[in-house]
Amino acid sequence: MKALLSKLFGVGTTRHRSTVQHVDPNEPFVVNLHDDRVVVHRPDGQREELAWDALERVVIRVSDREPWAGKPWLILAGDAESQQGCVVPMAAANFDALLQRLRQLPGFHEQKLENALRDAEAGKKRTDANLWKRGEAAQAETALAQEAASHDTAGQP
Repeated sequence: MKALLSKLFGVGTTRHRSTVQHVDPNEPFVVNLHDDRVVVHRPDGQREELAWDALERVVIRVSDREPWAGKPWLILAGDAESQQGCVVPMAAANFDALLQRLRQLPGFHEQKLENALRDAEAGKKRTDANLWKRGEAAQAETALAQEAASHDTAGQP
């Protein structure tokens, strides 16, 4: 995953530039959704895949590096065991279907997504935003239930 991000965005790479195959931002990425996984076909012929049950985190990045500057990307990171992940530009074929699927995840941060897309459209730089992380929704629900329980018992003698 780290190598993929380095190839696309040039982050954290010490490799000589001539050894890195560049992806033309005008060529389409294609997203295929399956019941058990998402598959991304890159214009350079590479294929990325992530099983839904291995998905750990969804991040939105607005790149500040050419030729991707100002374009929003989703980073789908898998768990350490799977070592899988996908990087998907907003212009990818079937991006809307992927986004619809991700929005169904419990605890998906819709407002963070909207803020990132608005900033990208306005040409503003921004840091990565975590849109979803496995277990966050369950932790939030547990905290709310504990808070409600403490309020219920606080008024009892």
